[in-house]
Amino acid sequence: MWKIINSPIVITIIVIAAAFIFKASAQPKLASEIRAAYDEINAILEEGATEAEKTKAIQQFAEQVGSQLSEGFSSGFGGGNLEKKIEENKAFIKARNNLSISGIKYAESQFNRREKVIFKLKNNGKKALTRLKLNFEFYKDDKLIDCENVWINEVNLLEPGSEIALNQTRSLPKENQKEHKSDEVIIKVTSFDIEKIE
Repeated sequence: MWKIINSPIVITIIVIAAAFIFKASAQPKLASEIRAAYDEINAILEEGATEAEKTKAIQQFAEQVGSQLSEGFSSGFGGGNLEKKIEENKAFIKARNNLSISGIKYAESQFNRREKVIFKLKNNGKKALTRLKLNFEFYKDDKLIDCENVWINEVNLLEPGSEIALNQTRSLPKENQKEHKSDEVIIKVTSFDIEKIE
């Protein structure tokens, strides 16, 4: 069975058929990705790889084609959900713009090798939010020296109009701690879910 599948003719037929399908369904990106995968496997076959290497490469190629086909068909049949996705994105942007972060300042940490930042997060919107994720950017002399993405586990549900004080710590190295301390922190909301409470 694998000898038949491994045949360059079969592979070529698969590539041509997949590329044709995606081009016909306005999926040029997926078509080009499949073509790139084909070029890569063709190079492996031409370089005189062992049978095991050839088989593995072809298996990986088949998996990639299957994945791309699935993605392409899902995209094609999911066209009716485009308006829904646009509305969800608008709702996300609106809710994010209604979140405010204030009172950012450094506080003393009980651990010597940690930097502690405290701040307030407020939901000024009309939607309850959950699974919030924040991005922390640490700067020194206007240069980015560290960053971190953190789930805010302290908040199960941030209701409309509610505000909560939070803190974030950053570990410092054993040596030259002063040089690695930041002098500015920028906090951004990067992710959350809008929760229906009615």
